[in-house]
Amino acid sequence: MTKVPPPLPNAPAPPGWSLLVCINRRLRSDLASCAARGSEALADAIEAEADRRGLDIQVERVVCMGRCNHGPTVRVAPGGAFHLGLGVEQVPGFLDRLETSLELPKKAISTNDLPPPGT
Repeated sequence: MTKVPPPLPNAPAPPGWSLLVCINRRLRSDLASCAARGSEALADAIEAEADRRGLDIQVERVVCMGRCNHGPTVRVAPGGAFHLGLGVEQVPGFLDRLETSLELPKKAISTNDLPPPGT
């Protein structure tokens, strides 16, 4: 019987949730692409709003998820649903739904991020 060693005390936490945002731009301008439909601004807006809320979620820009005809494409990972055609103005509501359905944790505040005492 093989004995499994206990986890290391400083081992990294398992990865949490990620939002994959397609930023693919097709070379032929007559073909649909997520970037042509505003996905770069969408990724910026999601990052800014998630950071403002202190959500512990990563935003990853990816090249293609094969849904450019319905983009911009956002996917919850691991194994989550695709969200198609989101606009920048829909980001707050989108993150509201994710916070509730995924029970997203808040980022831990580092003591280095706190203001000095008395301020």
